[in-house]
Amino acid sequence: MERSKPQAFLTSYAPRLRAYNNSLLTPVLPSSAPAGPASRTTKRGTTIINYAEDGYDDLEDDSDDPRRRPTGLRSLRKEDSVSRQDLADKIGKDTKEPVEVQGVWRDWIAKHRLLRSDQQNAVQATLPLTLIPIRIDVDVPAFIPPAPYPMPHNSSTVDTSLPQYRQQEATVPYKLRDIFCWNLHETLISTDQFAQTLVQDLDLPNRQVVIADISKQIRTQLEEYSGVALHPLFHSDPQALSVPQPTTAALTPRPSFALKSRDDSPVSAIRGASRPDTPAQTGGAATPSQSQVPDVTAEATPILPESDDYNPDDTYRCIINLNLNLASMLYTDKFEWSLLHPPGTAEAFAKVTCTDLGLTGEWIPAMTHAIYEAVLRLKKEACEAGGLVAGWGGMQQELPNDAAHGSEAGWRYDPEHLGDDWEPKVEFLSKEEIEKREGDREREVRRLRRETARFSSTTGMLGGTPFGAPMEVEEERMGRGERSKKKRRFRSLSPLGRGGTPGGRGTPDVGGYGGGGALTDQERYQWRCMHCRIWGTSVWAVRDGPAGPRTLCANCGYLYERDQRLPRQSKNIHISDIRG
Repeated sequence: MERSKPQAFLTSYAPRLRAYNNSLLTPVLPSSAPAGPASRTTKRGTTIINYAEDGYDDLEDDSDDPRRRPTGLRSLRKEDSVSRQDLADKIGKDTKEPVEVQGVWRDWIAKHRLLRSDQQNAVQATLPLTLIPIRIDVDVPAFIPPAPYPMPHNSSTVDTSLPQYRQQEATVPYKLRDIFCWNLHETLISTDQFAQTLVQDLDLPNRQVVIADISKQIRTQLEEYSGVALHPLFHSDPQALSVPQPTTAALTPRPSFALKSRDDSPVSAIRGASRPDTPAQTGGAATPSQSQVPDVTAEATPILPESDDYNPDDTYRCIINLNLNLASMLYTDKFEWSLLHPPGTAEAFAKVTCTDLGLTGEWIPAMTHAIYEAVLRLKKEACEAGGLVAGWGGMQQELPNDAAHGSEAGWRYDPEHLGDDWEPKVEFLSKEEIEKREGDREREVRRLRRETARFSSTTGMLGGTPFGAPMEVEEERMGRGERSKKKRRFRSLSPLGRGGTPGGRGTPDVGGYGGGGALTDQERYQWRCMHCRIWGTSVWAVRDGPAGPRTLCANCGYLYERDQRLPRQSKNIHISDIRG
């Protein structure tokens, strides 16, 4: 684009997605079923043939009357197939190079974007990282997109027949399908804000309805996966790693850093140095001197191949089978994976694998999402089995080995194709195979939703000690009504505060390991966090705070329980959010 032209006020993202083939917006083509009446059957099961439908089909080519309308069933089928083929070529085009599409202008482009300060970003650094795989599936009905440019006020002096002012044609129905990972402790952006940005970028109709649907799908999956993702079986004790900090009301909680002194580290400039733009000191609070502010230096060290991050304990080593389908390509793979891999390992594995296979960039998040989804499913099985997983570790079961058969099998095995299941494969599918796999995928999504619905329940999940039997906590004697009061007082999301887990308070929690308390659909539209002011439509759990029970969101409640105070940087961070 030439620098003389104005920028950042037009977008062609949505028109390109609607016109060209992609995995985010999939067009729903009309069915190829015949438009004529359906055939009838007799009591004997034979089909009744109506010869009047095809009476003139043989004479259509010989007829000289141009006014004759083709009314036969074959003609209707032929016209329907031709129109369907033209529609598929028009909206499902493939391209390998940049394309020129008429850009559009919308009112949200000129509005202020969401910006966060460095202090607000520091709050996110104090929260843990727990990635949850999210699936978005929304049906977009057929609609007529608005004109690329709005009609100016002085329309009498503007040629309205230009392409930018012309009314566009009606689109076909689409299916919006997206996969990504969402941090369970995300505090900078809410699910409503994410849904609003996505709907605006795709230029979808019925914005408020679609925004509420996308936000609800994200929130529901966070609620369902949180019980397994926060299970203490896969988390270490954070208090053993934290550095004690002074509990002073004037100080702001900072993340724990290991202070390392290096002689070759650059020394930061003295904060009290005099500069031309430095305002004169007044009677207010003085800036802390250099001696009071510790020098924090950072050092990047590579992870060695023999590190535990690459080679974790074999206790939680499992087998993952991947089957991904994007556009017309199918990727299948089978490999070993450990449930103790730190965050970021799946992303690095997906990036290296896609680079080796020559896959495009959209395969990296798809493969990462599939690994996180499979890991959470295996973690659920491990929690139900008390720390035993179906892999090389805990249960020590025999895995299928094609190279070592039993005595009854003899030597009959194929050494040329040995281990074919353990290598990645990429196949190109035809139109028929894509449609068949589309139906299989919808059934698979429904099955995954049924399995994910079990995640929100911690029924059958044993304690947090690997290979340990369920520990019986001696229940203290309480007076009348004391049990309900204690449950309200000690409602917790922390993995350390769970009933039935070692080191916990022994207080049962209805919400499980990740749900200290949930909001009803009626409460969500009126509830707001007392500290960050986030709406209840973006909250997957609520916590107790200094203002009373169920007054804080999950993130603010986590920080309040850990630090015994609320960070001032996140105060009213979501006060200007629009409710989804």
